[in-house]
Amino acid sequence: MLDILRRIVQEVSTARDLDEALSIIVTRVREALGVDVCSVYQALPDQARLVLKATVGLSPDAVGRVSLAFGEGLVGLVAERAEPINLDRAPEHPAFRFLPETGEQPYQAFLGVPIIHQRRLLGVLVVQNRAAQRFNEDHLSMLVTLAAQLAGAISHAEAAGEFARVEAHPRNGIDLSMEGVSGAPGVAVGSAAVVFQAARLESVPDRVSTLPEVEIQLFR
Repeated sequence: MLDILRRIVQEVSTARDLDEALSIIVTRVREALGVDVCSVYQALPDQARLVLKATVGLSPDAVGRVSLAFGEGLVGLVAERAEPINLDRAPEHPAFRFLPETGEQPYQAFLGVPIIHQRRLLGVLVVQNRAAQRFNEDHLSMLVTLAAQLAGAISHAEAAGEFARVEAHPRNGIDLSMEGVSGAPGVAVGSAAVVFQAARLESVPDRVSTLPEVEIQLFR
């Protein structure tokens, strides 16, 4: 199990973007645990909802379209409590909600763990089985560890997306705020700056040469 976990974490760390990281997680977890369904729901704090962002086992058409409010269904309950829920007969739980638009069968076993980064809920990682058998501690430990890895990927993607907006519209006065974690006590005052990659062609300014012959020689 540790070898499988290490391989998944390494693969996720090399993903090009968040969508690829989510796809890797749901695919590899389903293979590793032999479950019928693995899904990731991403939290939308401003709407207090969770939207299905990736799945293997449910209908692909439901991705990006199915959402639940915090506290709604078992997934919403995991988000509301910010703690894992492990059930062998999920349909019998009072909070259970069947979502026909996902094309799901009435799966019995349910294990959901919150995706949390610096005490902020980012989503819920879920696995489901048709068999009415509670997931064991190894399965729970694996999902909790992967949820922590996924939390970092989601947080990084959010930050990268905000910086990309500033980079694309540097003069539009976009209000960008980032909350950091202090590494030492004290107070510091300074100016923040977005550092652009020096090797990017987009950062090279267009200039008219006054000595084209010299420029051609330098180019050669």
